[in-house]
Amino acid sequence: MFDVDYTLLRPNGMFYAHGYKAAGERFGLQLDVERWREAERAAYMAVKERRQRFGLAHDSGVYEAIALAVITAMGGGDPETVRRCAASVIVEWARVQNFTLYDDVTPCLERLHAAGLKIALVSNTNRDLAEVLAHFRLAPLVDAAVTSVEVGEFKPSPKIYQAALDGAGVRASEAVMVGDSVEDDVHGAMALGIAALLLDRAGKFGGDSGPDAGVPKIGSLAELPAALGL
Repeated sequence: MFDVDYTLLRPNGMFYAHGYKAAGERFGLQLDVERWREAERAAYMAVKERRQRFGLAHDSGVYEAIALAVITAMGGGDPETVRRCAASVIVEWARVQNFTLYDDVTPCLERLHAAGLKIALVSNTNRDLAEVLAHFRLAPLVDAAVTSVEVGEFKPSPKIYQAALDGAGVRASEAVMVGDSVEDDVHGAMALGIAALLLDRAGKFGGDSGPDAGVPKIGSLAELPAALGL
């Protein structure tokens, strides 16, 4: 079972510091790329606040909240202009053409498929995963694809994981979840009895303390077949 964004799909540059700066310029906003770390923290806090308000129910408003938090933290401006800029970012986020596959994705999925493993995608998104699979020619390799907008709940809800298990026709004890979020992908899966691996592409996790302490990790999907004993 795989998370999608930042696990299989890499957002293009428009969703990082210089991309937000360019988006701001189109609306007359002067956004500071040096405040990107602050913006990332603001986005995290925006998601946390929405979770506190709405729980794990699918919340389409979270995407606007993230974009607003990033733009505001990078300098902001007139509130209405900031909102229009955020709306433009959200439109682009929905377009599969603004993403690429990480280089390790197709070889990994082909290896798992050849070994007879079933493959499922589990994503917190409004995006149509059928379009994603078709665009990247992954449909023949994937047995089930489940989104929060379809199920009505975000990861780490057991409901979305159970939907993926049902779609793939496997039990929790037979599954392994791979994703880049400790809370949503690892802890969410493990709460239902699913084994989990944290994908740490940037090497940002580690140490003996923190939420990822003791969590099995891989740095690339190229490591996954061996981690699964293949």
